[in-house]
Amino acid sequence: MKPQLSPAFPPTTSHLGSPLVNEQEKTIQFHLKVRTASHVSLAGSFNQWSKTNLEMKHVTDDDWLIEIPMLPHGKYYYRFLIDDKMWMEDIENPLREPDGTIGFYSVLTV
Repeated sequence: MKPQLSPAFPPTTSHLGSPLVNEQEKTIQFHLKVRTASHVSLAGSFNQWSKTNLEMKHVTDDDWLIEIPMLPHGKYYYRFLIDDKMWMEDIENPLREPDGTIGFYSVLTV
């Protein structure tokens, strides 16, 4: 069952796809569409869940983007942190696993 998102951060219908693994460029892009955010960070098992070292770029009114270097082969968990207070799974990524509480982690396999 998919967890409910906060009404302050409703998803939009446009799909950019996330994450996008580019083997040729050796990068991974993460996209998020969220309307009312003023700050978004990417955090996951690949950066020890740091809330500050992977800040996403605000590219349009509701589009956020970050590109990171390719990760070593493996399975990683991640989420987006909205305005330093709300964790959100990647709604563009159907791969997720329970986080041990009432939510989910998004899953990236490289």
